[in-house]
Amino acid sequence: MMKSTATRAEVRFKQLCCLGLGGEAVMPALLRELHSIIPFFCGNFFFAKESGALANICFDNPEVVYTTPIYMEEFHDRRDRELPGSGYADAMRTQFGVHDLERALAVSVEVFRRSDMYNVIYRRLGYASDFLRLVIREGRRGLGSLTLYRSAGTRPWSPEAKRRLAALEPFFAYALKQPSEGCGALTESDVSGLLVVDQAGALVYSSAQGSRLLFLATHARIAPDTVLATPFRLPAPVIDLCHNLSGIFGDDVSASAPIYHHRNVWGGFTFRAHWLNFQAPASGLIGITISHQEPLSVALMRRTDQLPLTRRQAQVCFLLAIGETSDRVAEKLGISTHTAITHARAIYEKLDVHTRAELVNRLLAA
Repeated sequence: MMKSTATRAEVRFKQLCCLGLGGEAVMPALLRELHSIIPFFCGNFFFAKESGALANICFDNPEVVYTTPIYMEEFHDRRDRELPGSGYADAMRTQFGVHDLERALAVSVEVFRRSDMYNVIYRRLGYASDFLRLVIREGRRGLGSLTLYRSAGTRPWSPEAKRRLAALEPFFAYALKQPSEGCGALTESDVSGLLVVDQAGALVYSSAQGSRLLFLATHARIAPDTVLATPFRLPAPVIDLCHNLSGIFGDDVSASAPIYHHRNVWGGFTFRAHWLNFQAPASGLIGITISHQEPLSVALMRRTDQLPLTRRQAQVCFLLAIGETSDRVAEKLGISTHTAITHARAIYEKLDVHTRAELVNRLLAA
C-alpha cells in the first residue's frame, strides 16, 4: 500500500533523528521534513543549555536574520517586555509537551495581538497571531523547544497537527542526546544565495537566502551574547575575495583564486566571487555566491526516497550508500545476509550501477 506524503516524511524524520549527527547538524533537515508532516509557514528550534538558558537557534525563515538582533536586545528573557510564559528559561523550567499560544502564554490571541512582541516581531515576519510549541524534555531537564508558525490568515492548528507533533517528541530528544561527532562528510545541498558587494567588500545587496546563509556562516551559535546589532558584516576571508579578484585583473601574480570554504555546526559554506560586469571590472560591483553543503548522510537519505525503489530496497540502498556491509544491513533491518545481498543486486540492476561509488553518485544526482 502506498504511503501518504506525510507518513513517508515522518519515517524519514525518525530515521534522521537516529543518524547520530548532533542537534545543530540534523535540525535543518528535521525542519524540512516537518513541513510535509504538519503544514506550517516557518519554524524555529531553540536549543537549551543544562541551566535552561538559550544555547542556539535553528530557523528556516530568511527574514529571521533581521528580527533576531531585535528579539535578543529587546525581548529575550526580559520580564518587562515578554508576556507571561513566553520567556525561554521559564518555558524550559515549567512547560512540557505541545502548546498553542493560549496554553503557553495564558493570554488570549487578542491580548497577544496587541503586544509589542507581536507587532515588532511577528507582524514583520508575516506570522499569524498563534503558534504551536513543543517543549522537549528528558526527565526534569528541558532540552529545547520547537515553535511552528502559520502565515497570517490561515486556519487554526488542528488536533491532528498537535497529535503528530507530540508523537515526535521522543525522536527529537533522542537526536539531541546522541553524542555528536560533527557533520561528517558534506555534499552540496539545494540551497544557495547571492551577495552583491563593492570592491572594498561593503554589502550592497543580498538575496533572502544570501542573508540567511551569511548569518549562519558567521554565527555558529545564535544566542544573546553572539548576535550583533549589525549581523551582515562580511568576515575578513570573504572581503579578501574581493581584493583577490581585483588583484587578478590588475596583473597581481600573487593573488589567490577568489573562493573561500568555511565550515561550522550548520554545515559547509562556499563563497565564490565574480564580476557582475565583466566588461568593466574596474568600476563594477562584485557578486559573491554562497552555496551550502549539508551532511552527506542527510542528502543520501532524502534522495534515496526519490528513486523508483520499494520501501525495503530504499532502506537497503541508504545503508549501502553510507558504507554499511551486507552483514550490517542484515543486522540493522532484521533480515538474513542472503536477503540483504539479493536486495542489493536488485537495486544495482534497477539503478544501472555496478559499484558502491556509482550508487552514491546516482543518489547525489537524483
